[in-house]
Amino acid sequence: MSVPRLSLHLASFAVVALMLVGCADTGPTPAAALPDEVGAVDTDPTIAVGDHWFAPEELVVEVGTEVTWVWEGRAVHDVAGDGFESDVFAEGSFSHTFETEGAYHYVCTLHPGMEGTVYVVPEGH
Repeated sequence: MSVPRLSLHLASFAVVALMLVGCADTGPTPAAALPDEVGAVDTDPTIAVGDHWFAPEELVVEVGTEVTWVWEGRAVHDVAGDGFESDVFAEGSFSHTFETEGAYHYVCTLHPGMEGTVYVVPEGH
């Protein structure tokens, strides 16, 4: 293999590597430690999925609680966090039971900035 051809292959490899870095997954991060104060446990573990928003953006539940996201808007969305991910759809609901204490950040993978957090606290918090 001649030097110019080798250089061409190396340059092609570098371009592909840079493209892959630019397409790296910026999805949800693993459950983090709880902050010092998260507030009281919410009595309704339901999160509305609207057109480019989650409400509430933060929810506090005890370990073992099933949280349900309910689609209320017209656009398609999904919910993706550490250890859970819904399908993409425009109506219906998705549920996940949180078995481990921590802060679970989640996103809609289709819409940057559409995100929320479920804080899972020990029973009796």
